[in-house]
Amino acid sequence: MTEHQESTPHTAPDGLWRWLLGGLAGGGIVLGLLIAAYAIGYHRGQHHSRTAVPATAAPAPAATTPATTATTPSPAAGPIQATPALVSRGKTLYSTDGCAGCHALSDAAGAGPGFKGLAGSTVELATGETVTADAAYLEQSISDPDAQIVKGYRAGIMPAAIASFGLNGKPDDIRALVAFIESQK
Repeated sequence: MTEHQESTPHTAPDGLWRWLLGGLAGGGIVLGLLIAAYAIGYHRGQHHSRTAVPATAAPAPAATTPATTATTPSPAAGPIQATPALVSRGKTLYSTDGCAGCHALSDAAGAGPGFKGLAGSTVELATGETVTADAAYLEQSISDPDAQIVKGYRAGIMPAAIASFGLNGKPDDIRALVAFIESQK
């Protein structure tokens, strides 16, 4: 065997090993960043009070009224009274809970629909149906994101993204987010 033939088998595996180790290191870094981002989002979700009530909210029902066990806002509750404090709370939640990562404040599409002009518009669903994006629709889209998928978007993305925030147990946060979305004209 010549000197050139002996060195060739050692060079190819060395290059392959370098490529594999580099890929593993890069993958480890990306995985670490994803885990850190998830942990940050999870812990931010823990800071939102489950009993936060806007200053202008109606008083609590009398003690004789039986308590309900519903964990999602009731669409029959009527329109949301969008006070400046409620819109401001929704804007804070939009920024801190990661909504901005998928929903633009313009009408530009991202992983989710943009918010500009969304409230009150006609939305085409993946099923071919059309619905009006009123307060009840927006509340349901936040509390049960896969109930009605907008045409052109995939199911499963939003539930996974918002799971750590526990919004189903925070109807006041959902109302604040809806009030903020409705303010994006």
